Amino acid sequence: MRFPSYAIGKRVFEPHRGALRAPDGTETVLRPKTAQVLLYLAERGGQVVSRHELVEAVWPGVYVTENGLTQCVADIRRALGPEEALLSTLPRRGYVLNMTPVAVAAMPAEGPCAVRHPSGIPVFAMMPFRLPCGSDPSLVAFADILLDSVVGSLSALREPIVISANSTRHLTGVREDVPALARRVGADYLASGSLQRLGERVRLSVEVSEAAQGAVVWHRAYDLTAAGLFEAPDELATTIAHMVMPRLRDAELRRALRRQHDISAYHMVLQAQAMMFRLERDSFHAAGGMLHHAVALDPGFATPHAALAHWHSLRIGQRWSADSAAEARALEVEARLALELDGGHARALALLGHSRTILHRDYDQAQDLLDRALDMAPNDAETCLWTSPTLAYTGRTTEAVGNAERAIRLSPEDPFLFRYQHFLSIAHYANGCWEQAAQWGLRSVRNNPDYTSNLAMTSAALAALGRTEEARPYVTRFTNLVPSYRVSATIPRMAFRNVAQRERYGQHLIAAGFPP
Repeated sequence: MRFPSYAIGKRVFEPHRGALRAPDGTETVLRPKTAQVLLYLAERGGQVVSRHELVEAVWPGVYVTENGLTQCVADIRRALGPEEALLSTLPRRGYVLNMTPVAVAAMPAEGPCAVRHPSGIPVFAMMPFRLPCGSDPSLVAFADILLDSVVGSLSALREPIVISANSTRHLTGVREDVPALARRVGADYLASGSLQRLGERVRLSVEVSEAAQGAVVWHRAYDLTAAGLFEAPDELATTIAHMVMPRLRDAELRRALRRQHDISAYHMVLQAQAMMFRLERDSFHAAGGMLHHAVALDPGFATPHAALAHWHSLRIGQRWSADSAAEARALEVEARLALELDGGHARALALLGHSRTILHRDYDQAQDLLDRALDMAPNDAETCLWTSPTLAYTGRTTEAVGNAERAIRLSPEDPFLFRYQHFLSIAHYANGCWEQAAQWGLRSVRNNPDYTSNLAMTSAALAALGRTEEARPYVTRFTNLVPSYRVSATIPRMAFRNVAQRERYGQHLIAAGFPP
């Protein structure tokens, strides 16, 4: 596989790798959005390209201010070094890259970085399942169906980019090592598996390998009943897909650490998130400082901004902010900055939608943002989770329960599992299923006894069941954490769209023992 490159002055731009190479061989790896801006300009070398055209091309369908594009242009000029003047700004007209729009260097694919999609998203291929010689026709048919089902399940995700089953099916029985096969199909990661009958059972083995060296990053074996072989290939494929994805993300993180790209900032975000989920004030405050530092290290990196938006959201939920209105504005600023830098950042979009419901009760805009987020990442646990409260508060309670349950299935050991359980408790409470609301709320309490939003919801669910004595310890813990809390001051700000439901929730809180 060969990819075009572009000569820009004395440098060579390789869009398939997002890299700008200097004459001495040193490289600057650009952020994905910056690489997309440079590619768009390079393809139109010598032509004036307006700011509006660039924004529409690189951030389609996403509202952004001019800051995101300005940051990308600054990144390009910094990477061009002494030749930064090749990228000119024409006042009130746009930009022009002074070069000839010709692909000058067809680069051979060598290793995983060279086969990487121009967007920077990893490419994944599923090989046909291996079968013992002489396998019966039903097992052969199941292997073919399972290949299609796994590829279909992964294709529903925003990441990775998945090579079609039709492109790999003909490789049945091919005996090549992983790096050679990966180069052959143009993949960063290769999945392979086998099926074998063992008496009344069928043993299914699946493994995922990194293309560079053939190192296995994930392996799992399943025992299936022969009778139930064809009952749920789609469900099995979805399970495999969602077991594979966390391992791909881990491998991608290791790859990022090798690429010298946002290493310190990314590592700082991961550390901060590990500190945040404990909800201890001192460590939580320190996590915010780390996230601000990550932004300062690389202001064009979307992930620290999205993590800061989440940090502000938790501060508001915990009632730790002295100025909740200012905190809400900060949340939205960070989420929008993340979207300006990465228009496909589904979690930032979903968190922005959630905040429109919780903080502003702008339900229609919230639903639009959440729908767009789910379109981008339909099987991302966190994105799915953020949709549940808005659905609950607007009366779509069955969908709310379903989305929260799905989020838990997608990330059953998430460090923020207490929040997933709390959101499912909200959905059940809104649906009038107070027993289930109490059960999930109590699970959340066990995982994190200091999550104030859940302490309130769990107490209300217990009061709705008449179990007010059981609710008392949670009310006491809440009021110790938030001594100024009064139900009467909170009712007008509650997120339930239905006024009667809002008032009923307030009555349950008072019955549980909260100060009226």
